[in-house]
Amino acid sequence: MKLDKLDQMTKVTEVLYLNELGKVQEILAEEARLRGELARLQDQSQEAQRQLSDDLPMRSLGADLLWQGWLNRTQRQLNIELSQVMAKKLVAIGTVRKAFGRQNAVQCMYDRSQAGLKTRERERALEALLTGSLMP
Repeated sequence: MKLDKLDQMTKVTEVLYLNELGKVQEILAEEARLRGELARLQDQSQEAQRQLSDDLPMRSLGADLLWQGWLNRTQRQLNIELSQVMAKKLVAIGTVRKAFGRQNAVQCMYDRSQAGLKTRERERALEALLTGSLMP
C-alpha cells in the first residue's frame, strides 16, 4: 500500500478512535454525576433520619413516611438511570477497543512502511556510494 494512503488511513483511524473515546468520556461523566447524586441522597437520608427521630410532631404528621417514600422513588429512578448508563458504557468501551485496535494496526503498518522506506533509501545511498567509489 502506498505511504500516502497509509498516512491518510492513520489520520482517519486516529480521528475515529478519538471520537469514540470522547463518547466514553461523556458516558463516564454521566455515570459520575448519577453516582454523586446517589451519594448526596444517601447523605440527606442519614441526616433526615437523625432529625426526624427526635421530631415527634413531624413523625405524627407522617412526614417521615412521605420523606421515605420520596427517597425510595428517587433512589430507584437514579439507579435505573445509572444501570442504563452503565449498559451504554459497556457497549461504548467495546467500540473504543475496536477503534483502538484499528488505529493501532494501521499505525503499525504505517511505521513499518516508513521504516522499510528509510532502509531502502539507505541501501540505495550506500550502493550509489560504493558504485561511485569504484568508478575511476
